[in-house]
Amino acid sequence: MYVKLRNCTIVEASSGQQSLVDIGISDGVVDSIGEVSDSRADKTIEVGKRFVSPAWVDLHTHVYELGTSLGVDADAIGMRSGVGVFVDAGSAGAGNFAGFREHVIKRAGVKIFSFLNIGYGGIPFFGIKGGSQASELSKIEVADPDACMECARLNKKYVVGIKVRLSAKANGEFGSAPLKIAKKCAKALGLPVMLHIGNPPPPVDELVGLLERGDILTHSFRPFPNSILDTDGVGRVSKVLKAARRRGVLIDIGHGNGSFSYNTAEAALADGFLPDTISTDIHALSLESPVHDLPCTMTKLLNLGMSAEQVLLAVTHNPAAAIGRPDLGRIQKGKRADLVVSEVATTRTRLSDSTGEERTFSKVFRPLIRVRSSEVSRIPWRAPPP
Repeated sequence: MYVKLRNCTIVEASSGQQSLVDIGISDGVVDSIGEVSDSRADKTIEVGKRFVSPAWVDLHTHVYELGTSLGVDADAIGMRSGVGVFVDAGSAGAGNFAGFREHVIKRAGVKIFSFLNIGYGGIPFFGIKGGSQASELSKIEVADPDACMECARLNKKYVVGIKVRLSAKANGEFGSAPLKIAKKCAKALGLPVMLHIGNPPPPVDELVGLLERGDILTHSFRPFPNSILDTDGVGRVSKVLKAARRRGVLIDIGHGNGSFSYNTAEAALADGFLPDTISTDIHALSLESPVHDLPCTMTKLLNLGMSAEQVLLAVTHNPAAAIGRPDLGRIQKGKRADLVVSEVATTRTRLSDSTGEERTFSKVFRPLIRVRSSEVSRIPWRAPPP
């Protein structure tokens, strides 16, 4: 079976510029990127100059479904949103990663990778109504570097980094100590650290100073306090954050229930401080609102000032590179086809940030078609109503 996608707009990762091409898929493998003769095709799909990209990568999710109270169904979300790669952000630690691997990762239709939590038991269960939360580190010894490194080495096919959460409600009483332990593990493994920040303590400036090239700061556009902006939570991005970016620290959105502010995003973008990656922090408590899914998060950044090309790179090439899997973030000859056709559509939608502020937007990033091998299917995505 030879499938031709005609008139595809692709975004070049090296330049961020658009190119108009045909894409030929032979027996499920990308065979040609350029001009493809109609005579070769058993099936031709007219893309109409819409975007064609690799399947989208959500760098911060919680998909240990049924194994944790935060876990959601990656396959169901992927089917309706165009996300083909979910990166779990520390739901499991060394003590329970085997269950995550056997019961979720290996059985999923989408690809799932994981940041391994420095806490032995991963992110703990929340109360029935979501109101209570226990720290994953009841004492600092629960951040067990030997167990973490052994688990990561045994599961190097799936583990792409080490996750540490540091905020007032998540291990903040230990200051920067858990991050230092996570960094020790990550360096030994040759992997990045993903750092969660929230309300202080500890202060973000103290923590970011410990991050190095390739490490990821998630929840980067969170509201004041502990914002990346100057100390009053308004104005320009702080000098500490700008220095971190210059030395190669990656800036991730990680929207979540409490970690994305329109005001912070607007100020950061106006200061030329764009995120490297756009991710959702989707979980059971953020699924319905304010997150919804990755297209909604992409829509917010698009309307706040990022270009369509920048948004696409932030959910394809950039997150794939961040986890050391550039093969997932590019359309390449000889690779199994896993593609998304999408468009920027003129449609009104009303979306909330994590502070409860609602805004009505006039354009959305809409996923339309998923192409997996030679199988072509419609994506039933709908924007929330205005």
